[in-house]
Amino acid sequence: MKAQFEKAFLKAVKKHSGIKKQIEQKVRQIMEHPVELGEPLKGNFRGFYSCPLKRNFIIIYLYCASCRKKGNSAFVACSDCSTTADETIRFVLMGPHDEAYSTKS
Repeated sequence: MKAQFEKAFLKAVKKHSGIKKQIEQKVRQIMEHPVELGEPLKGNFRGFYSCPLKRNFIIIYLYCASCRKKGNSAFVACSDCSTTADETIRFVLMGPHDEAYSTKS
């Protein structure tokens, strides 16, 4: 499994550095079980998954194999979709629930 981290995710990790160990642990767990740990999202986040990090904190990510299998790749429209391996997880956002969901509109 390969991980990719978006700038917004890395910025959020830096902002919430006090829980960095929890973030690292959850990223490892997601890498091992991306579909089982995540909840598929709808609407503007169709094709993405969310996973609780701690109370009111979530991680939003994209699992390329699942995105393609469900036919969401056209909706998500990653610029590098054709060159990204199926076994890639793209960590997109992280933060308080309401803040993370309001980032993508």
